[in-house]
Amino acid sequence: MRFRSTRRLLPLFSAAFLLASCEAAGTLPGGGPRSDYTVARQALETGNYTLAIRRYESLIASQEGRSAARLQLELAHALLRANRFDDAIALASRLTGRQGDSIEASALAVRGTARHEAARERMERGENGEELRELLQGARADLSAFLSDHAALDAAGSMRARVQLIEADLAGLG
Repeated sequence: MRFRSTRRLLPLFSAAFLLASCEAAGTLPGGGPRSDYTVARQALETGNYTLAIRRYESLIASQEGRSAARLQLELAHALLRANRFDDAIALASRLTGRQGDSIEASALAVRGTARHEAARERMERGENGEELRELLQGARADLSAFLSDHAALDAAGSMRARVQLIEADLAGLG
């Protein structure tokens, strides 16, 4: 009896191993852009930011137009989550100025958040100067613009709360 139940579980263990090894390698059976996107998105959602960044960078090279912009936005988000704030700021900055579309709105939110986190990181290191003030002011401007035009996208209120934190950080600079 014991042998039968083990034989039934063998295919499940094999499938789990196959999926785990494919994700670690950054591909799924069948390959192609859709597979790469699935791996990138799953990696982002599960905290494997190194893999997500690598997959998004690879995908962006093969896309153009709005598809490339959407992938760049997701890459900027992965960079933000990986604490690569300056890289996230630079990439999100390239996505702003798109005449008010949803990609620009999300890019403002990512850039504002990355600017704020970069500023907080500098504050923790004891830095205090004009560059820090500019980061905080830029974060406030980005998130205020986001909220002004897309407040409905902040249903949980996290961006409004972040603006309040930025105001407190700016007040603390004196």
